[in-house]
Amino acid sequence: MSFFLRIGIVAFFLLATRFALPGQSVTLGGYIKDMEGVYFFENALPLPGGKTISNTHYNLIHNRLNLKIYPIKNATVALEIRNRVFFGPLFSLVPGYANGLETDPGLVDLSWNLVEQKDWFFNTTIDRAFVDYTLGNWEIRIGRQRINWGINLVWNPNDLFNAFSFTDFDYEERPGSDAVLLTWYPTFSSSFDLACKAAKEEENRTLAARYRFNLWNYDFQVLAGQTGYDYVVGGGWSGNIRDVSFRGEASWFLPRESKKELSDEALSATVSFDYTTASSFYIHASFLYNSMGTISKGHGFSLLDPNQPISAKKLSIGRYELFGQLSYSISPIVGASLATLYNPVDYSMFVSPALTFSLHDVLELLLTSQILLGEQGTEYAAIGNAYTLFGRIRWSF
Repeated sequence: MSFFLRIGIVAFFLLATRFALPGQSVTLGGYIKDMEGVYFFENALPLPGGKTISNTHYNLIHNRLNLKIYPIKNATVALEIRNRVFFGPLFSLVPGYANGLETDPGLVDLSWNLVEQKDWFFNTTIDRAFVDYTLGNWEIRIGRQRINWGINLVWNPNDLFNAFSFTDFDYEERPGSDAVLLTWYPTFSSSFDLACKAAKEEENRTLAARYRFNLWNYDFQVLAGQTGYDYVVGGGWSGNIRDVSFRGEASWFLPRESKKELSDEALSATVSFDYTTASSFYIHASFLYNSMGTISKGHGFSLLDPNQPISAKKLSIGRYELFGQLSYSISPIVGASLATLYNPVDYSMFVSPALTFSLHDVLELLLTSQILLGEQGTEYAAIGNAYTLFGRIRWSF
């Protein structure tokens, strides 16, 4: 793709935001991001046809439009769209990359590759499209939405509807589900949710209920339902031990009698602690137990796979996972962080340092890296050590 065409795409998204005329009953927000990614592989990556690559790169122009309409009192209609243009040699080298990003597991297919060429493609995805109405202590939301029942900040065994991967740093909004969510607020500190997620395949459908309440200055939740081929029960908590935040959640999955040949019993549980020091250091540590995970080499994680399977039932490849993070505000406009995922069985790890610069109230620069280290064939080093560098500038409106 030529330089002038890239500039033209950015200009088009900018002009589209300028022509929108939000009023009292309509709001429009979003952002435009431009990100460059560079990959280096210690061991050359084999490709179909006998080819190999030891390095590659790509560029992503990412525009998001968040439209909300308030047609009557207590009602909201929302439509949120991701427009992404990917270009670079990565997409001609990796077969099926564009098709993978076009895949939509929801009941309605709302992801399209509008243009697809050898080394670039343009994808549009609607990941929010819902109607929300509140009446007294009741709220109902129908359509594509995010139902976030997770508590922890890295792994969420209670997130039955739309689990996400911590490594996907460029998708802050997280995926949504085609669902109906009914919420009742009996008191100011409690709520009851009943949610139904529809999907084309039975394994992706979920019907569950959750009750949240406050006790002993802790927020608790319990949940139960059916997800895919399993019955599920779970719960979690969030509170403090002095000045340290203490969170945890767990879910137990039990195959339905008629689906035992298609599923296995599983337990997914996590606990975390985080703390901010007087000098503005943020420290975060978490542990995950995944009974379905392997206790041998956890081959499978890839930075090049746009659709790595993940669910509340199986949040990792390894049975045990550790997470650690340090963050620090160097100045009011500069922040630094270092995050690590570690498999204590096969000794592989994912390391991600980052620097964030606030260039203006609505302009941000991010410099980050994702590094995979370990013996070849392990969870985070499936193809050996790999190194990526990302530079991203974001303008919000």
